[in-house]
Amino acid sequence: MTPARPGVTGGVVEAHAVVRGAVVAIAVCLPLALLSQQVVDADRTSPVAAPLFLLVLAGFAVGGFVAARAAGGSPFTNGGLAALAAFAVIQGAALVIRLAADDPPAIPVIVFNGLLAYACGLAGGAVAARRRRRPDGQA
Repeated sequence: MTPARPGVTGGVVEAHAVVRGAVVAIAVCLPLALLSQQVVDADRTSPVAAPLFLLVLAGFAVGGFVAARAAGGSPFTNGGLAALAAFAVIQGAALVIRLAADDPPAIPVIVFNGLLAYACGLAGGAVAARRRRRPDGQA
């Protein structure tokens, strides 16, 4: 087991960074998720559905990157939480709409997608941490 490095693992949640990253992730992911839902509702086998899903995941990574860059330290913590917060907001709204339409939610799918969003936020945080550690700031 490797020792924790200050500012990289474990730690400090910076609310301003998490909110900033979550807002960016919502701004990117929400329109894509709505478009994806329309495409899937129209044609479950549409070849556009998978690329849209990947773009939504990329949006969570961008939110994690933004949060990690805005935080003074703990890029993984802040990046992951920003993506998870964005997912919770988007999925919370979708859940209310589904329940209002008497459409039962698929809890395992929601949990799995939440874990994917969190992982993408961590990946965005990792990219930000890597860029921060380079002296020239180049990736």
